[in-house]
Amino acid sequence: MKDLKPPTINVSHHQKEFRLTLFNTKRSALLGGVFLILPLLFLSGVIFKHYLQIDFKILTWVYEWIGNLDKQYGDNSILNWIIRSLLILGPLFAIGINFISILHIRYEKASKEIIMAIKLKWLNWIIIILCSIIFLVFFSYLVLENIN
Repeated sequence: MKDLKPPTINVSHHQKEFRLTLFNTKRSALLGGVFLILPLLFLSGVIFKHYLQIDFKILTWVYEWIGNLDKQYGDNSILNWIIRSLLILGPLFAIGINFISILHIRYEKASKEIIMAIKLKWLNWIIIILCSIIFLVFFSYLVLENIN
């Protein structure tokens, strides 16, 4: 036991690099899921009601509620603009938040390099893919509807 030496730590290597993780992956997945709820329920309601012609109460209720608000108040209601913004921008926020949470940035002072790594957190990737699909559906609908 007398010949044992305590371990030495080279602190100079840690001072040469800076790591940055912007968001927690679990919290960003939860927040992305919250931004995903309204557009997913609305899009599911449209699919069930118009394409499958099935009255699945919770899904078609959200679609009918948004449709009734639009018929009743039109473009003059702030609530309609908030809902429209959540339908379009909600998936974009979820994509951004989840992408930032899986992106890790490291700066090495010695070589003056920025190194980016993308982590494979499957829950975050699933939310990014779902939100991308939903955003593309809404965006393509808006573009095709307003071409004329």
